[in-house]
Amino acid sequence: MRLLSAAVALVVLTGAAAVSTAPVAAAPTGADFYAAPVADLEAYAPGSILRREPVPALDLLGSHAERILYRSADPRDSAVAVSGLLITPRSTWDGPGPRPVIAYAPGSYGIADRCAGSSGQGLTTTMPALLPLLARGYQVVTTDYQGLGTPGAYEFIGRVAVARAVLDAARAAADGTDAPVVLYGYSAGGAASAAAAELASTYAPDLDVVGAYVGAAPTDPVLRVEGLEGSPFAATMLYPIVGSMGAHPDRADEIRGLFNDRGRAALDAVQNFCTVDALSYGSLRSEDLTADGSTLGELMAGPVLGPLTAANTIGLVAPDVPVMIVQGVNDRSVSIEQSRILADRWLAAGAHDITVREFDFGTDLVPAFDHPGANVAAYPEVIGWIDARVEQTSRATR
Repeated sequence: MRLLSAAVALVVLTGAAAVSTAPVAAAPTGADFYAAPVADLEAYAPGSILRREPVPALDLLGSHAERILYRSADPRDSAVAVSGLLITPRSTWDGPGPRPVIAYAPGSYGIADRCAGSSGQGLTTTMPALLPLLARGYQVVTTDYQGLGTPGAYEFIGRVAVARAVLDAARAAADGTDAPVVLYGYSAGGAASAAAAELASTYAPDLDVVGAYVGAAPTDPVLRVEGLEGSPFAATMLYPIVGSMGAHPDRADEIRGLFNDRGRAALDAVQNFCTVDALSYGSLRSEDLTADGSTLGELMAGPVLGPLTAANTIGLVAPDVPVMIVQGVNDRSVSIEQSRILADRWLAAGAHDITVREFDFGTDLVPAFDHPGANVAAYPEVIGWIDARVEQTSRATR
């Protein structure tokens, strides 16, 4: 793990933004890779790879990296093309059965297309977390989520949209085999992993999902926005609102009507935000943005946004796979109550294999450390937990 930590640090310091756009089979490159239409998209099965190109700059630890475009389905069951990365170790898998797949759900880098995890800007933060998984010989597939980088609306933490994006990425990697699949996500990616765990048995029963790692997941939309009030990341409170307008264009004017001029200007601005942009926008209080002075949390429980909020609340459907929940107790980005409530809700719904791990770094002077810190501190235990899920499945099939 010390060697892996050194490798992670090296990638963070040097960056991983140099990306090749060498075409494969005359596939469109650059922006066209994401945006060029796919003929007869509906005719493809979910998880089908539609377009691919090598990314040799990411061929780390003896792996082969590709940027992919694959077929998924939006919450209304229409076919959509979603982008991501597929990284496969070149070494032969020495375990029983097909090489296991890690379906990696990235955290939030923003909601503008340029923030997509497989893009040059997103790669710097995506790749370091993948190295320990690749070192174990696992194949890793990541998703950019529906509408992030590709045409269409990106429904930030939209329960069905993000779950399907993760599960269809796993289908793309498994390629029709019975490869064991582990769902993996932290922060907004943790919410996507949790949603995918809930929907796996009904949306993707063909996948052999053996576990889900859910780290610091903002699975309750109201708690998420309430925890961001007045914080340096306060502008990101509006991400779910922008996502709801994009997912429900027929209700966009009604939703915008809940905000005053300043609020509508903020909604317009954040549509082009990546993480640094949100930080530079400044601290906000949501009651200063709404038409009637309500907080955003109050609006999200009200008659207009309430049904959309309820539909995107995770934890009310029990996953039928083992889940590991991890978070730092002093996390200021996502409150620890999110993880505790998620575990309680799942157990009340009938989940039977939930492991909860909390980390207390005593970082009152540096509270922001607890959000990324718990992810790093948990790595050895999480990797061991994943190995155990894969091994348990392998023993059952021998």
